[in-house]
Amino acid sequence: MPEITFEDLPQLLKENKEIRSEIRMSVNQYLQTYHPKGWNRIDGAKKAIEQNHYLIEAPIQDLTFGGFIRTTNNDKSIFYINTAQPRMYQNFVLFHELYHLITIAEKIEDLHFIQAEIDNSSNERKADYFASLLLLDEYELCSFFSGPENQQESLFTKILLSMITFKAPYKAILIRLYELSLIELNDLEDLFDKKINFIKEFQDRGIDTYILEASNVNNFKSLETLMARHSLPAAAQQSNKKILEEIKSFFSKAGKENKS
Repeated sequence: MPEITFEDLPQLLKENKEIRSEIRMSVNQYLQTYHPKGWNRIDGAKKAIEQNHYLIEAPIQDLTFGGFIRTTNNDKSIFYINTAQPRMYQNFVLFHELYHLITIAEKIEDLHFIQAEIDNSSNERKADYFASLLLLDEYELCSFFSGPENQQESLFTKILLSMITFKAPYKAILIRLYELSLIELNDLEDLFDKKINFIKEFQDRGIDTYILEASNVNNFKSLETLMARHSLPAAAQQSNKKILEEIKSFFSKAGKENKS
């Protein structure tokens, strides 16, 4: 999918406004019903997925590929995140796909509500906006951006600080800031398509660059737990273990190639 540009924003902002009430309700429902109590939003989302589905985290070479969900023959889905991407994009993918998981759960529980299939682009926009609202809580973002601690900083520096504070992508933050009237339209236009060396900008300001870097995590715990809980006859179990080791080896090699 092509990267969003400033020219795309009028339509995107219009769609966000149309779905805002619905997605806010989805965010509140998730936080009240599914999100583990006492956990931060990112780690808590992973925990919620692990408790109810199968989470796989591993790096692959295609950095344009963020992850996927695959349904199974039961009520659990396989949820994959490409950890070769920068952490800020992994976080966005996490919440984007979480929306689809919640949607899948609702369809399974309430089959009578299913009519025509939802428009693909509309559903993806809802998932993106869900991710944005979860990562960038309105009250917290307003408090941080307008707080006295950051008043001496330039607008651009405050945006970079928001990236590290909320662990979110640059353009997602710009859109959210504009929606909350924290920046003007001319600011959005000046900054949205700007070519930025984020690592240099972070380093020049003494900001940790870890959200710009890949984690290259290999996490197959959900599959390992599944195999341990539902053991098969010895031959089949050994075959499954061999397949799992081959999958781990594949991702391990892919991760090393990404680093080279």
